[in-house]
Amino acid sequence: MKAILTFTDAFNDGVAAAERGDHQEALRQFTQAITLDPKLAAAYYNRGNSYRKLGDYSKAIADYSQAIKLDKKLAMAYYNRGNSYDDLGDYSKAISDYSQAIKLNPNYADAYGNRGISYKSIGDYSNAIADYTQAIKLNPNSAIDYHNRGAAYVNLKDYKNATKDARKAC
Repeated sequence: MKAILTFTDAFNDGVAAAERGDHQEALRQFTQAITLDPKLAAAYYNRGNSYRKLGDYSKAIADYSQAIKLDKKLAMAYYNRGNSYDDLGDYSKAISDYSQAIKLNPNYADAYGNRGISYKSIGDYSNAIADYTQAIKLNPNSAIDYHNRGAAYVNLKDYKNATKDARKAC
């Protein structure tokens, strides 16, 4: 293990550790980077990603929240905090975060798709279908969004559209 001299060294080592799947080491490196520069949103964001990969959603949410506090325009932090809330079953907070990510980046197909999942989880199939439709407009080859929209149509007993989407999902 080499001695860390700068924020950049620690941050880059954290990114490398995360890319190879060593999230414990990534946490250590991102924590070191935060110690060296506590005002850089990217370090909190990336540490949040490692916490989320390790299933520690509360710590991930705390880091995404700090990243957002430092950079209110970081759509990915809202998106991943939304994913963490969704993982915890807090769909209203997930929907709120996905909505903010979409506001910051109206072409964020994954945010539409995941917000659709959260809407579907609370039984709001009409909003789910609208979000899956937008995700498909932005990414027409998204089999998962066709599948999820088809499932939402089934819940509304719209079997004709459900069948169309099932065919497109294959």
